[in-house]
Order: sequence, then structure tokens, then C-alpha cells
Amino acid sequence: MDTSDLRDFQSQPQRRAILDERARALATLSVADTSVDGELTIRFRLGDGRYALSARHAREIQPLRAFSPLFGAPSFISGLVNVHGRLLALIDIRPLLNLPAHPPLPGSFLIVLEGEGNEIALLTDSILGMTTDPLSLSPAPDGATHTPVLWVRGVDRDLSLVIDPIGLLADPRLIVEYHAGA
Repeated sequence: MDTSDLRDFQSQPQRRAILDERARALATLSVADTSVDGELTIRFRLGDGRYALSARHAREIQPLRAFSPLFGAPSFISGLVNVHGRLLALIDIRPLLNLPAHPPLPGSFLIVLEGEGNEIALLTDSILGMTTDPLSLSPAPDGATHTPVLWVRGVDRDLSLVIDPIGLLADPRLIVEYHAGA
């Protein structure tokens, strides 16, 4: 499928709605519903923390080359990044987990997530790898996020905090409205 076919396909709201519905249905599968081989999981680091998320909604992973800071934006928005001609919000999930924000470090990576009609670039300090290990989750300890976060699925056997990408994209805190002063 070339770029023009992809643009044509994406411009058809009925097909897009069908795919979005399928993605929502797949995102609601419980951990027990994963295949014997497990699901493809991206593992990454933010500060001292280890995190993991399903690769199902990750469009790509790439080094963070440049970004434009947005002054006055919430602390979890590090700025804007250009990904193949599209401007995406560069999101640092640490403040959403009640951890201190940190500016992107040299050598940082971004994971482009898409789903629910939204697309973001998730900031990571480093990519640890990808695995297909079966997920076996324990509940996240109360101190892991300081407050309940619906898109935190639990902790895996590698002690990584497992994130639900669709839940993250649906977090109402990511909807930022700008109102110019009169």
C-alpha cells in the first residue's frame, strides 16, 4: 500500500470507524486473553523507572532528534515534535503519574502511539527492547503512581509498570484547550 492509498483509506470515515471499533474491542481484552506466545510489548525507561506497553497501538519508535518546547503548556507536554510532516504533542507521562517532569535527555526516544482518533509522541529516556513474553501482571503498588491511574494495568514479572496505550490516549488530562486572553 503506497502513501496515496493510505491517505485515501484514512479519508474514508466508515472504514476508519470499523478499524477504531476493532481496536477498542482488542484493547478491552483482559491479560488472560493474550495468546500463548504473549503479545508484543515495548519496554522502555523513564528516569529510574521501567515501563512496558503493548506494541499494538505503537506506529513507530524513533530517536528524538528535535522538538519545540511549548511555554505555558501543562508539565506533561514537553513540546511538539515533527513526525513525517505531522506535528505531534511530545508527552512525558511522569507528571501524569505524579512524578517530577524531566526535560528530554540527549539520546531520548519517542514512541508514536495512535488510537481512539488521537496520536501522540510518548517521550522515553531509552528503549530497553521488545518482547513477546506472556503478560502476567500483579496490581501496581499503591506508591507506584501515588493516585489511581486507569491506564496503568499493573506490574509485570520484570517489575515494569505496564501501561494501556488506549487508556493513556483517552485520559481526559491530555485534552488541552487554549483560550486566548481578551
